[in-house]
Amino acid sequence: MLQPLSNLKHLPVVLLVLALLLPGCVSKPPVKPVSPPAAERNVPALALIPGTLACMNTPGFWIGQTSEPDRLVMDWAAIAAFNARSRQACGELVEIAAFKETVSGEKLKAELAANLNWGRGSGLWLAGGTQPAKADWKRLERNYDLDAIAADVKVRFGLVSEFCDQRALPMSAGLFRKDLNLSFDRIQLTTLDVATPVAVLHQTADGLWYYVAGPDVRGWVSAAKVAICDAEILKAYAWADKLAVVTAAKADIFLDENLTSYWGRAQMGSKLYVLEDSDPLKFCVLVPVRLADGRCEIRAAYVQKTEASLGYLPYTPRTIINQAFKLLNAPYGWGGQFGEQDCSRFIQQVFATVGLILPRNSGQQAKIGRLLYLDQARGQAAAKRALLAEQARPALTTLRMNGHIMLYLGQYEGEPYIIHDLWGYNSSKTVFNVVNRVAVTRLDLGRGESGSLLDKINTIRVLDNLPASPPPPAPTVNE
Repeated sequence: MLQPLSNLKHLPVVLLVLALLLPGCVSKPPVKPVSPPAAERNVPALALIPGTLACMNTPGFWIGQTSEPDRLVMDWAAIAAFNARSRQACGELVEIAAFKETVSGEKLKAELAANLNWGRGSGLWLAGGTQPAKADWKRLERNYDLDAIAADVKVRFGLVSEFCDQRALPMSAGLFRKDLNLSFDRIQLTTLDVATPVAVLHQTADGLWYYVAGPDVRGWVSAAKVAICDAEILKAYAWADKLAVVTAAKADIFLDENLTSYWGRAQMGSKLYVLEDSDPLKFCVLVPVRLADGRCEIRAAYVQKTEASLGYLPYTPRTIINQAFKLLNAPYGWGGQFGEQDCSRFIQQVFATVGLILPRNSGQQAKIGRLLYLDQARGQAAAKRALLAEQARPALTTLRMNGHIMLYLGQYEGEPYIIHDLWGYNSSKTVFNVVNRVAVTRLDLGRGESGSLLDKINTIRVLDNLPASPPPPAPTVNE
């Protein structure tokens, strides 16, 4: 039943309030809540990367796709000239056997001070989730013993006596970014194989670390893994006429002829002095051993001929493809962490088996070879596809993007393929697929905001001795 109007004495007040409120409700509707961006999820990648066929995971597939796979790319004279140009292009590449006997103490002191200051200002974290305290850095500074550096530093020479890490700072504990991804120790530079020649420039006050110049990196190594020797011994070893070049992913080294007394191992591309090669099954090689007083003693050891070759392999596309696939599925190791290899070390190891000397990091590797493409702008995928199809040489062409380098394998059904050692890729804006190994993939892999691998490539070079290509045309700009 309707109520009589006399019972609605407060109606005018109600209407007035509604008149004041309703315009505001109409002009300012409720704001829809904005969801925060979804956090990126790490998920394991499939055993077979999307876009890759199972048959592509064998070297024969790509050898079959390659024109003239057995044609010699460069003979030894051409390779030696190539290496000389590489050393000129990259100051980090050093022939230790020709290293000078003294260095400037002033420059070395400045170099080490900058090294320490980088660590102190890096903002990196220990694995336990704390940052090194000021007292920790003070202790490290005292251990640097910079005041002990003379005006002219007499260089000591040595051979690595045991597979070891080369570090940015003289400490075994890792330093990581704030996310504490322990797969990326930011002070891990590289690893050094048995018999690698080094120039010892300084040592810490406690005597536990040497600061050394290696063939491609300067950094700190455990003193217990370097055998000090005369320069003449180092030269005799490094310039030996007969060398066993490791062609397996890793070669075992034994101390007895029956190959039962295991001594150590060496990675692909490592070189060992050959004493005797008459045995059909094994090489007798010489290895450096560190004595209690730090001096070097040379001893005989043995390596199977299935894991090494007498001298370098011929530089052909077939050789490079075969060597690359010996590392297929090998775990990723940033800077050689866990005794493995990262993207640039993978490239370095493969080409070392034919005698090519390449820098250690991808940025420096991208300066070596005949230039086909150089452009820091992302995108231009169509232009890069066309260039790869027309000018790139399978198994001889490196493709570089910021922080990563890859080896071009060739084309299949119009798609460019690569083999590379990768941590992972974005399949969407919120999903990161962890590959963590050497894998064959298409170049259009990746769907993150920054685009695919092909979109990100900024440098393409061919490791041959053909005349330099004309500079690529400037990208077209639409007005």
